[in-house]
Amino acid sequence: MKLYNTLTRKKDDFKPLSDTVKMYTCGPTVYNYAHIGNLRTYIFMDLLRRTLKLNGYKIKGVMNITDVGHLMSDADEGEDKMVKASAEQKKSPAEIAEYYTKVFFKDLEKLNIEKAELTPKATDHIQDMLEFVKALLDKGYAYEAQDGIYFDISKFPQYGLLSKGNTEQIAGARVDINTNKRNPSDFALWKHAPKEHIMQWKSPWGMGYPGWHIECSAMSKKYLGDVFDIHSGGVDHIPIHHENEIAQSQALTGKQPAKFWLHGEFMMFDGG
Repeated sequence: MKLYNTLTRKKDDFKPLSDTVKMYTCGPTVYNYAHIGNLRTYIFMDLLRRTLKLNGYKIKGVMNITDVGHLMSDADEGEDKMVKASAEQKKSPAEIAEYYTKVFFKDLEKLNIEKAELTPKATDHIQDMLEFVKALLDKGYAYEAQDGIYFDISKFPQYGLLSKGNTEQIAGARVDINTNKRNPSDFALWKHAPKEHIMQWKSPWGMGYPGWHIECSAMSKKYLGDVFDIHSGGVDHIPIHHENEIAQSQALTGKQPAKFWLHGEFMMFDGG
């Protein structure tokens, strides 16, 4: 069996690490309804799972539920999507998350998409994320800035391995450069929270909330170990989210977290 691996940009022979294929899929940010393009990514996940099973493999799949930390820009800028939805819909972030999580799983049922074996929520794993961030600080891969804790990509020469792009272009593609950062492509591990911020937790650096990228590294490590077989998601995750996952995970463990990185393309409609 061959799978197209974004990491190598070629079709590689698939050989699992054990009898059970360990697979992590980036799940939804539960602040609004999923659209058909979002759901196409989970159809891709489902086809992959069914193909693996058809080939005789057992699967331990993890798909996270992002209910904190995902800012309006994927590159650490703007409001938290949950906070913004909370203000617009006049409900608490917990109410927003509970409602849209239920809707999402109903959508999966309608499309006959198998549910992953584990669907952990980001807010249930704050302590795991804090321990991960502290370890990166202790190893010298992270630093504290005025607005939070950042991963220092200059300490990780392999940065850009997955996207194979210019890191300056990656940083400037969607947002203005954050002057709190040492390097434009440094990314948030933990953000300091102002008093009025409605989602925040105690940390060694004061009250705050996690960056988006850290949740996937913390939860994949917790449930699948330092190295697992497959990480899947949409192509939009390649240049920022998955690049950052690789950097922080490999910096912590010294190991590439996933053997195969598989990405579903965008759904095209009327040329867009």
